[in-house]
Amino acid sequence: MLSMKERVTISVEREALEIARAEVKAGEAPNLSAAVEGALRARGKSQALREAVELAEQEHGPVSQEMKEWAIRELTRASREASFSTRER
Repeated sequence: MLSMKERVTISVEREALEIARAEVKAGEAPNLSAAVEGALRARGKSQALREAVELAEQEHGPVSQEMKEWAIRELTRASREASFSTRER
């Protein structure tokens, strides 16, 4: 499925730009646009996760630190697997 891309002009601090360029150089993103898009998507996923935790805590009480650490490990693993499978295409 093709998605429509929109060209935009943005200004970012040099340090943030260097992080994105390093991702491209390391082969973690095919180009600068993809690195920036990935960061934006990650931010959206992070926000959705925070909201899910808040809802769970409202319904079931506080989430333990152990459970939070487990979730972070699993999300990191899943993210790495997804990133790896995307690079294989």
